[in-house]
Amino acid sequence: MTITRLNPAEPAAQILLAGLSTHLADLYGYQVDLARSTQAMQQPNVHFLGVRQDGELVGCGAVKLVEGAEAYGEIKAVFVAEAQRGRGHSRAIMQALEAHLRSVDIQLARLATGTRQPEAVALYASLGYRPCAPFGGQHADDLTVFMQKSLGDA
Repeated sequence: MTITRLNPAEPAAQILLAGLSTHLADLYGYQVDLARSTQAMQQPNVHFLGVRQDGELVGCGAVKLVEGAEAYGEIKAVFVAEAQRGRGHSRAIMQALEAHLRSVDIQLARLATGTRQPEAVALYASLGYRPCAPFGGQHADDLTVFMQKSLGDA
């Protein structure tokens, strides 16, 4: 398994982002705009990573740096192709994203995931993420789980 920085417009990355969009549509009934998502992942404050297994891109994840009174990194678009799940790729992506945050002196990681994704919630909890209040202008609802982790102690 190798993890490297990735251009989200790369065809293999587009396949993964489309897979994420389909997955979310199946779970929550809404489709993510792939072009808009790709553009968001290409912003200078976003670090987008891909994980490859035997040379094939099988997963991705990103972290958006958010500046302000309390700077933090917002974990986004963590997704692994269904056939590759259960092999530690998501955990490795999360660890690489956290390492990137530490390297740019950001000590807080936040994320939002869904209640219909218990495997994701369990993974994040196992990595030390704890429930938190909504952030970044988002609002609490019955489908969203907000979590954060202090990176200063790790």
